Amino acid sequence: MNKELKLLIFDLDDTLLHSNIKYSKIRLQIANLFPNHLSKEIISKTPILELLKKLEHLNSDKFAEGYRIVDEAEKEATQTATVISGAEKIPEMLKKYALDSVIYTNNSKRTIELYLANPTFKFLKKFYILTRDDVNHPKPDPEGLLSIIKEFRDKQITEDNTIYIGDSYIDAIAADKANIRFIWFNSRKIDQTLFPSSPYAILTEWSDFEAILKGLC
Repeated sequence: MNKELKLLIFDLDDTLLHSNIKYSKIRLQIANLFPNHLSKEIISKTPILELLKKLEHLNSDKFAEGYRIVDEAEKEATQTATVISGAEKIPEMLKKYALDSVIYTNNSKRTIELYLANPTFKFLKKFYILTRDDVNHPKPDPEGLLSIIKEFRDKQITEDNTIYIGDSYIDAIAADKANIRFIWFNSRKIDQTLFPSSPYAILTEWSDFEAILKGLC
């Protein structure tokens, strides 16, 4: 199979943007909505959207409250987020190597619209963006990644010549389930034991990105 890189898919929060979202706080707030006590391990290791799905099955009103918590956290993030150094140069770099690119995020479509309305994040307009509202099963489910690849089939893009870049174990799991290579953008402290396998490569800053691209194209 041809493994020459043709498509790059990017996560958004803490990959292209420092969103400053307090994930641990959100998890605890949602956990407190459950009728029964959740262990610290379940709270820390269950993706936020999966916690919400579990809550939806138990109590629709509490689910709505939990969703509002996530929605408000994302809205606040759009007001305080900053571009990670070098990320704004990525679209032009990909153009240089004739690579297609997509952003796939678990943010809502409404959140992305707020980002795109802010001139600070104008470089995001150069990407096609897929959100959690565009899929039935968001990350860590592979549905979004596989649907993106399907959209590019006419360009002979497959799982083998696609790479997903993200910062979290949720991204790593989604890539593993989709059977595509994963590059870890190491931007924050996370539990690496939750990765299903070792990443293809590790990035700590975008200034090192082109060196990786040269070896893949």
